[in-house]
Amino acid sequence: MSLLSAENLGHRFDQGWLFRHVSFDLVAGDRLIVLGHNGSGKSTMLRGISRHLTLREGVVRGSDRIGYAALDLALYPQLTAREHLEYAGALRGVPARVEELLGLVGLAEAIEKRCGAMSTGMRARMKLALAIQHSPDVLVLDEPTAALDEQGRAVVDAVVHGFAGACLIATNDPEDRRWATHELDLG
Repeated sequence: MSLLSAENLGHRFDQGWLFRHVSFDLVAGDRLIVLGHNGSGKSTMLRGISRHLTLREGVVRGSDRIGYAALDLALYPQLTAREHLEYAGALRGVPARVEELLGLVGLAEAIEKRCGAMSTGMRARMKLALAIQHSPDVLVLDEPTAALDEQGRAVVDAVVHGFAGACLIATNDPEDRRWATHELDLG
C-alpha cells in the first residue's frame, strides 16, 4: 500500500521552473534519495510534500502523518529539550516520549538544556526527535547529515535504518546515498 505518492510535481519562481513532471510512489521500507545541485529545488519539493509550501503543479497523496526535519526549521530558543517535546506532544495530542526520543538521538544529557544554547548539531538532532515524535508513516529529511559530526551521523543512520515507514531524503552528501532504495535526481 502506498504511503506517499506524487504525481507531476512542479514548482516555479519568477525566474522559471525549479523542477517539473516529478512523480514517484513510496511504500513502507522505501527510502527515496533526492539529489541535485544547490538551487535545483530539493528543499522546495520536500517542503511541498510535507505541506509547508504549496507547489505550483501536481498532486501529493498519502498519509497525513508526515515527520519533517530540516536545517531551516526553527526551535524555540527559550525552551529546553524536555519542554520542546512536551509542548510538541501536547499540540499533536501524542505522548511526549521525552526520555525515549532524547536517548534515541543522543541528547539524553541535554534534557534540561535550552535549545538556544545547543550547538548546530544538537539542534539538528532535536529536530529529528521532533520529526519522529508522533510515529509518522513518512519521514521527510532535508540535508539530515549537514553540520553533524560522526556521532550525529550515526544517530541519523540508526533512525533511517530503523524507520518502518517510507523515507524521503534530500542530500548532497554522497555518503547518504547508502540509504537509497530509489534515487531521484533533480539536476
